[in-house]
Formats: sequence, C-alpha cells, structure tokens
Amino acid sequence: MQLTFVKREELSPCVWEYYFKPERAIDYVPGQYIDVILDNVEDDPRGRGRVFTLTSLPSDELLSFVVKFQEPVSLYKQYLELLQEGDRAHCNNAMGDLILPKDTARPLVFVAGGIGIASYASMLKKMLAKREERDVYLFYALRSKYEQIFKDLLNSYPLQLKTIVIAPNRLSAQQIMHSSPPNALIYLSGSERFVEGLSQNLETLGVDQSQMVYDYFEGYDEL
Repeated sequence: MQLTFVKREELSPCVWEYYFKPERAIDYVPGQYIDVILDNVEDDPRGRGRVFTLTSLPSDELLSFVVKFQEPVSLYKQYLELLQEGDRAHCNNAMGDLILPKDTARPLVFVAGGIGIASYASMLKKMLAKREERDVYLFYALRSKYEQIFKDLLNSYPLQLKTIVIAPNRLSAQQIMHSSPPNALIYLSGSERFVEGLSQNLETLGVDQSQMVYDYFEGYDEL
C-alpha cells in the first residue's frame, strides 16, 4: 500500500514520530506493526524496509510510528531524515501478537526498554478513548531521563503503578514480580537484549512463557 509522508515531530533529542497518510484505511489492532518500505534506498545491507510499531489508532486519518536515531545512522534512516512532505513510501499489512487481551479484567504489566514504550502507545490511547478500566502496571527503563517519550499519555491513563528506572540503575525481573499481580499478562518490549534478558530471568522466577508477550525492536543493541 502506498503511503504519503506528512510530517515528523520531535519527541526527545533522539526520537521522532513520523506521520504518513495511507492511500486507503489500513485494518490493524493497537499494538501491531507494519513494514515501511522506502523504494529509493539502495545499498543498505538490511534492505529497503524496516518494521515499526504503530502509535496511531485505527480510527486516525494518519498512520504514525516512532524512530530512534543513534550513531551510526543506517542508510535507511538517513533517507527517513531527508523525507519531504509529499514523498512516497509503501507498507504491507499490519501484523503482530502484542495486542490487548479480550478479558478486560486481567491485569496487564507493560515493561518497556527505551523506545519499546512505543508498543503500548496505541493500546493506552484505545483504552482512554473507549474508557476501558483495565489494571495496568508500567515499568519503563531508560538510559537517560531525556529519552522519555509519551509523558502526557502516560500521565493521562490511570496506571496502577508507574516505575521509571534510569541508568545506571537497572530494571530487574525481581522488581517486576514483586510489584505485579500473580495472574498478570506481562508484555516485554525493547531491544532484543533487553527482552531476552528479562524474559529468561522471569522464567527462572517461575513465570510461564504463556504469561508473557514479546516485541523486539530490531537494530537496537541497547535500550
């Protein structure tokens, strides 16, 4: 499907939110992702496409997602930085299993490493819009306080708990378990290292894999 670039907005010194207008409405569920293809990207070893979790709502006119720029900047992201209003891109159908459960009574634990917080933006927006009263516990790990994004959104939703951990402090599986209900569904989103490390430690503490949902942000070694 063809996308038309509309604008970008700075969320932090290294994170931007990009907005595109699709040629027609895309069917997706909050928490899912799309593969955004820039046809004019050449010689990038990872190809012309990248996967981005949508931060918009299905009812929005524009699709949005966030991008973190860190050195060295890939060729793909260099092209993203150069996009002008009206430039074109393409995307495939939305995919992904990191979505809200139908059972609104089940507690949810959102664990985010850095830009991984983007996985929960659309979910929180949906719950606010629909006035869904779910028990949500947030754990948000950051390298710096200046990298925090979606502050207004996180302050708008009545979270049961909001724990922000800033380096050099580290978020631990024990900390998550200590503050979470035993029947909660645990979401893990961030770099592959972040997600794998916490999921393995949670399993060691007795959390079954069926109680966890993962979302990796490829291309990020750290938070």
